[in-house]
Amino acid sequence: MPKVLTTESNVTCGHSPGKVTTTGAPKFQVNGQPVLLKTGIMGKPVSGCGTPPAADASGPTAKPCLTVTSVAVGEAIKLTAGGLPVMLDTLAGQTDGMVGKVTPQLLLSATAVQTKLTTV
Repeated sequence: MPKVLTTESNVTCGHSPGKVTTTGAPKFQVNGQPVLLKTGIMGKPVSGCGTPPAADASGPTAKPCLTVTSVAVGEAIKLTAGGLPVMLDTLAGQTDGMVGKVTPQLLLSATAVQTKLTTV
């Protein structure tokens, strides 16, 4: 069963050690950590993206992930906070990073740290 994401969860861009700076819904907490909503991930900054810069203008372009541009899946169906679905560890989405001519990067994912709250 999918686990609920909190601000303690690891939301990453897929390029180690790229980590998304998330914000949570403080009124709904698990183990003292606010749960994540789509609004706490979408548009948030990415730090430490491991995408290397392009070698030169003649080669393939590359741009490190700096921002989450979409959250495609991972919202709970029934569990909500403030009327909005909480996010689950099935999260997938995109960033503004680019490797070669491929943009956006489709590597956004998450790992829940808490194990107390799951959904069906």
